[in-house]
Amino acid sequence: MNGRALRRGSALLIGTILSTQAVTGCTPAPQALLAAERNESGGIRLLVAPCPEFSIWGISVILDDDAAPDARWALIREKGASTPSQINLLSPPDGYKVNDSTLTEFQPSKKYSAAIDGSIGSKGLSGYVDFSLEKIDKLSPGKVLTGLHGDKVVNRKDFLKSPPPKCKK
Repeated sequence: MNGRALRRGSALLIGTILSTQAVTGCTPAPQALLAAERNESGGIRLLVAPCPEFSIWGISVILDDDAAPDARWALIREKGASTPSQINLLSPPDGYKVNDSTLTEFQPSKKYSAAIDGSIGSKGLSGYVDFSLEKIDKLSPGKVLTGLHGDKVVNRKDFLKSPPPKCKK
């Protein structure tokens, strides 16, 4: 291949990449399945995006700290329990039992990861959100912290408005 053909091929490849980026850049960002906020009593609450037919099997929160790698709060679903739309952390919702409770409080300057695991029919589905007390405290009224792009803040109403695309069977 001569230099001119190589440059033409490179220009075509770059043009294709830029066109693809322009098209995908206009699509809406994916929605998160899980968000975090302060509840009325000052604790941390997880919000589960509306997701028809979603069954949560387990909920967990871990302290992201090498000094305490086993600090965890985990729940498992009991038979017949419904999927909650809100979960006050460190207080199990009806129909869920504590499976691990080595994490008993949230501390300043520490990072935490919350996750839910479940399914829609036979399709496994999970969501997560990383948070700290400082990030939660910085939220403006009506805002929630999601697991998108690390720690994206979105409007609570928008988060609860429609199911994320991954909620489809």
